[in-house]
Amino acid sequence: MHYTQLFRSLREAKGLTLEGLAKLARCHRNTVINVESGRPVKFKTIADLMKKMGYTALSDELKSLALLWLEATSGIPFSRKKTEISARKTITSYRTAVGQATRRLELEARQANLTVEQVNLLIFALHHPEMLSILENIRDLVTTLEAEPVSDGPQLKVAEDET
Repeated sequence: MHYTQLFRSLREAKGLTLEGLAKLARCHRNTVINVESGRPVKFKTIADLMKKMGYTALSDELKSLALLWLEATSGIPFSRKKTEISARKTITSYRTAVGQATRRLELEARQANLTVEQVNLLIFALHHPEMLSILENIRDLVTTLEAEPVSDGPQLKVAEDET
């Protein structure tokens, strides 16, 4: 089954017309038509429409629809057993790698005797990836400054007029 067929049958099961769902969801009728005709739409749009029809985020209907939509947009047959087994193996190996990395990080943090404040700063940086770029620039600047020979004072270079 294609996600468009499931969506239409779920809408009809609620006794809603295209116009009725559009009015309920406060969207244009074409939005519902786009979903049911298989035109490219964001899953958030579909999820919002499903919510308006009374299907919760944890409902089997929405989960099934999500899987079918993902298959349709990616071309990967997620609902087939062979694909599921392969995906589970990949997830297991990923979780194993994450577990190993977590244990190594814990060990390194203990050996470095990090303070609570330093750990909190690391957590902040993880939640704000743009901070990693700033931290890398600071590290490069400090490394460069440490590598330069120490002078008696700041060296100011002035452009001199040539006469």
